[in-house]
Formats: sequence, structure tokens, C-alpha cells
Amino acid sequence: MKFLLMFFFAISLTFLFAQDSLKITYYNLLNFPSSQQDRVDTLKKILDFIQPDIFVVNELTSFNGGALIKNNVLNSGSSNDFQSALYFNGPDTDNLLFYDQNKFELYSQQQIPTQLRDISEYVLYYKNQLGILNDTSFIYIYSIHLKAGSSSTNEELRRQEAETFKQFLVNNNRIERLIVGGDFNFYYHTEPACQEILYGQGLDLIDPINQMGNWHNNSFYKNVHTQSTRSATGGYAGGAYGGMDDRFDIIFTSDDVMDGSSGIEYISNTYIADGQDGSYFNQSINSINNLQVTQDIARALFYMSDHLPVSLMFSMNPPLSVLTSKGKNTNVRFLNSTKNLVLDFPIKEDLTVNIYDLTGKIICNNRFHNQKHVEIELLFLPKGFYIVDCLLQNGRINHKFIIE
Repeated sequence: MKFLLMFFFAISLTFLFAQDSLKITYYNLLNFPSSQQDRVDTLKKILDFIQPDIFVVNELTSFNGGALIKNNVLNSGSSNDFQSALYFNGPDTDNLLFYDQNKFELYSQQQIPTQLRDISEYVLYYKNQLGILNDTSFIYIYSIHLKAGSSSTNEELRRQEAETFKQFLVNNNRIERLIVGGDFNFYYHTEPACQEILYGQGLDLIDPINQMGNWHNNSFYKNVHTQSTRSATGGYAGGAYGGMDDRFDIIFTSDDVMDGSSGIEYISNTYIADGQDGSYFNQSINSINNLQVTQDIARALFYMSDHLPVSLMFSMNPPLSVLTSKGKNTNVRFLNSTKNLVLDFPIKEDLTVNIYDLTGKIICNNRFHNQKHVEIELLFLPKGFYIVDCLLQNGRINHKFIIE
């Protein structure tokens, strides 16, 4: 029995440390399904190619549209992998999130009203971190569709919407593990709304590919343009035309996502405007042979929407800094220079500390009485991954650390 327990513990730890590569995709669906509902087959072709784990949409026009996407696109055939958030019928067009329920669970959602369209918050947690270590990383995902138009009036309306959003983040302590995407309708990065998204309210957001600039009709940024997929009128479901010349669709993240310090980490060089190979400045996305996707997918992108989807990949990994147990902040640090494990508590604790290696073997066991600060010297340990398990008077924390 002891052997079996250790075996399953080791399997659980190995599973925890395996870093899944996860993909999120945002897509403005161009008034779906009210304009040409039969585009659902075209969307299926696109998503079968992209294969996102999380799919977030703008310009959904009905509950029926969400059901079509979930049942006829993501769960076609015998699959039942994808679930959706609740659909809210707000002013103008709406947002919706779909997720692979084998990997994620929807923890909560809410709408953030603005003058034109609601901004949607979706809070997911990663199921692979709900196992033996009880170390759950929530992901805060936002779907945004700001006011369109290049006039100063429309710029000001975008700024107000962006300010409402950033105030929401700060007021609700949403400062980490943020993925913020959608159709921002920014023509250049110095416009007030874009500056508000980037730096407003003292909370910075990051463009993962560092391509801030004057995007509109500027061939220098042709590799990141996302709108418009059509060069002339006659797009299957209507929409804008004029060819690829704007970067309206963007995914921003919080700073911690870029360095992985809070349990979620952007995978370098995975941010992409799907179908954009830089060859289509002021042209249709299917005008010449596409070097990024097959011509069949390029045609599907042309017919589906006047926008391109944008995607990035990220990995989930338990954080290496601050944990919380029963509402009490507990700081866990490993000092590699001295090979000391340091635990700090806000109040004095009686605790038992076990340290495991990846086979599940207990390699260190200590008991402490009435302590706020504990240091454990681990000079005897070789390089590798380890787990510290702290049993407290009113809770338990588990944490990964690395000896290099």
C-alpha cells in the first residue's frame, strides 16, 4: 500500500510539472449569426486549423450564435470537450468565451457596462493545478470591443470606455494573470484610449510582440495588420473593405504573464494574427498564395469576417513567490545562494514542514512551535525540483521550489 501511495504521489507531481502549451484565440465574427448564419461551416474550418483551448469572440448577435459555435463548430461530431460561459444580451453586439472543459473551469463571469458595449470578464482556473498541491492559478480574461471610427468624438468615446475598464481592474484588485483582448479599433498607439489601456490607473498592460506604433495604412506594420480581409465591396457577410491596413485586434497581458512570476507565462514567439504573413498590405487576405496558412484557410478567413483572429500561447506553472492559506499571506522563498528555504507568517504558527522530491519521498521533516519566521538549510540537496508541504494550525500550503 505504501508503494502505491508513493507511486500515485509521484505521478501527480510529474503531471503537475508538465507544462501544457495552451492557446487562446480572439476573433471578431462580424455580426454572427445575424449576417449569413451559414458561415458556421467556414468558422469550423478556421478553428479546426487554429485549435484553440480558449476561444473568445466579439460581435455575437444572439444566444443562438453561441450555441451554433459550441455545438456545430467546437463540439461537432461526438466531441463534448468545449463549454461556454453564459451569454449576456447587452447593448449592441456581444462577447462570449468558450473553453476546453478538460483543461479549464469557469469560476465566475461578469459584465462591465460602458456607453456602447459591455466589456466581459471571465475568470477561469486551470484544472491541472487542483490536484495534490491545491495550488490554483486563476486567469482573468477580458473581451473588449471599443467604439469604432477615426473622428475625435469616437477617439474620446474609446478613451472613456478604456478608462472605465482600467478603473474596474484597479478597484477590484485585478492586477495579475490578465489576458485582455478583442477589437480595440485603435489607429495608432498614442491615441488616448490606447495609452489608457497600456498605462492608465497605474496598472500597465503589455503588448507581447512590442509592436506599438502608427498602424493605420502604414506598410511598416503590415505583418501585424488584422483588418480588413477584403479589398473591395462584396464580402460574404458585408463588413469593412479596403484591404489589410489596420491593427484593430490585439491581445494585451499583465506584466507577470510575460515573466511567469504568477503562475501563467506567455510562450515567446507564439503571438500571431492567424493568416497574416505580411504580404497583403491594402489587399485581400486571399489575393495571393498565403505563406502562413493554406489557400483554403485563407479563403475561409476572407469569407468569415473582415477581421483576422489573433492568438497566443501560454503555459501554466505554480508560482514561486507568495501563497495564501485561509486568507493569510504566507511568503515562501528559496534562497539559492545559501540553499535556505524561508517561510514568513503574519502571526506565530505551530507548523510541520515536509519536503518532498519528485518521487514523493520525504527528504526533510521539521516541526516548529510558535514561529513567525522559519529558515531551513538544504545544503545537502542536489539540483532539482522539490515540494514544501506546510501543515499549519488553520490551513495548509504547498509550494514548488528549485535548487539550481
